[in-house]
Amino acid sequence: MILFDVLLKRLGGAGLSQVVLFLLLGYYNVPGGLNGLATVFIAYEPDSRCNVPPLDNSTAYPNLTEPDILNYTTPYDVTKQAYDTCSRYGYDLNTCNGDLTCVNQTYPPVVCDKGYHYDKSLFTETVVTEFNLICDRKYLSSLSTSLYYAGMMIGSILFGNLADMIGRKPTMVLTFVGVLGSMFGITYSTSVEMYMAFRTATAAFGYGTTLGTFVYITEVVGSEWRTFFGIGYQVFFTLGYMVMSGVAYNWRNWHDNMLVSTLLSAPFLLFAIIVPESPRWLFSKNKNKEGIKVTKLLARINKVTITDEDWEEARKAGEELEVQIGTSKRKYSTLDLFRNRGTFIITIKVMFNWFVNSFVYYGISLNAGALAGDIFVNNTLNGVMEIGSFIICILFMDRIGRRILLSGMMFLAGIGLIVSLVVNEYKGSNQSLETLSLVFAFAAKIGISGSFGVIYNLTSELYPTVIRSNGVAAGSVMARVGGIIAPFLIALQDDIPWLPNAIFGVFAILAAFASLTFPETNGNGMMETIEEAEIFYKTRKIKSRDESAYGSSEDVSMEKKDIGHDNTAFSSISDNDTKTAKF
Repeated sequence: MILFDVLLKRLGGAGLSQVVLFLLLGYYNVPGGLNGLATVFIAYEPDSRCNVPPLDNSTAYPNLTEPDILNYTTPYDVTKQAYDTCSRYGYDLNTCNGDLTCVNQTYPPVVCDKGYHYDKSLFTETVVTEFNLICDRKYLSSLSTSLYYAGMMIGSILFGNLADMIGRKPTMVLTFVGVLGSMFGITYSTSVEMYMAFRTATAAFGYGTTLGTFVYITEVVGSEWRTFFGIGYQVFFTLGYMVMSGVAYNWRNWHDNMLVSTLLSAPFLLFAIIVPESPRWLFSKNKNKEGIKVTKLLARINKVTITDEDWEEARKAGEELEVQIGTSKRKYSTLDLFRNRGTFIITIKVMFNWFVNSFVYYGISLNAGALAGDIFVNNTLNGVMEIGSFIICILFMDRIGRRILLSGMMFLAGIGLIVSLVVNEYKGSNQSLETLSLVFAFAAKIGISGSFGVIYNLTSELYPTVIRSNGVAAGSVMARVGGIIAPFLIALQDDIPWLPNAIFGVFAILAAFASLTFPETNGNGMMETIEEAEIFYKTRKIKSRDESAYGSSEDVSMEKKDIGHDNTAFSSISDNDTKTAKF
């Protein structure tokens, strides 16, 4: 085996070849963003009411305005201070012949027996309007969104080991073909069941593509650049859902929107085909001839020369690493996260924090349409806030530490949500208060996006090498649960407008205080054993140890099981993590 890390020192951690690969492979996260938050637009729910012909026929009743039609036909709910648009007064509409003598508001309400009328001034057609996902079918809209995040869990089961078995490049190509096929399936869906099935498939296949692209990027850059490129990869996701604002603005029918999104995604298939296989993976599988060929190509692009001495050093280092890996007999599982008191407590807090991060992140992001102001502008500004949070993470993560930054970001998210909803409740027609509510909502977006970035790094550093991937995987599962629940909670705002943001805000604040109980990992080396971790949890100090020449705990890489579709899916994993997980 040839140890690629030795060759990477000669190639340079972030040369021209790595930048080109980053741009080509990072492009996949643009489709990731387009799909991840597409429902903000394609599943937009406009104002609606019952169809009430001929009262809503402008030819028969040219003088009736929309408020007039609502008043004459739709019961008013005093408790909610809104019309009950899922019902109408039960008088016989067939008796209406150009005058209003047929109107009788003393009749008991009946469900909309002649279908629904939608306000199509913003979008000509959405999933909600085409499949009537309102009233007694409204739950299907939330379910379809939740199934997308369930699809990620399905993808982790189906494709979790694929990239390690067949390689990064084949995984990217095969799964992205599945993504494209599923996106076309969404575009031409003729039923809500068909739509939900293809949305779920898009997420599942997308997991495999994310896995291949993200792991590939982190494998070919130097350890000192991995956090930077990891965050940079997520910027593509943010750009993707910002681009969706422009697509939705220009194509107001959801079928057209998805077709354009699919066409914008298609170039990645060409990128995945033309890039070479990851040299780190090739060397890990002892495909040295192919690995040497790719490494020499990267060296030419970077304008560096790899000498015979470099190759010999890489071979010796690889042999030493194989010996080290071979000495480890015990296999660890998720159960080991709960066997010892220290790791048990840390795992519970980690799982709670991941759940809250995903729960609140998607709660804010998917609810952009409910914010005051223009939906296209608000979604774009959400992206701007997210990029701002990435910059904050890069600047301060190593300066003030993971624990304080995580807690501060979560606290900002919680307070931003609480203040925003309070101001929104009392704003009335005051434009200044409406703007203030928006400002705090965007502050919450900055907070939760930043905390999502920090929790990945912190989690990987809290666990020792032997159970690190299990720890991050446990947190990632809880993140999926948060993403699945969030759409259903958002749906409650139709009945109690302030409740969703109140719950999101309270959970964020609770997670902020819980985060303060984490030990600080900034500046520490990576732990190797559970015993070492237990000592660290008690003393906040890592037991000193001799580090091998080529397996330094400071040289970190990505574990393939840790990658998801979250907004900042990056983590730091030790290069000698497990026997089966190495590149």
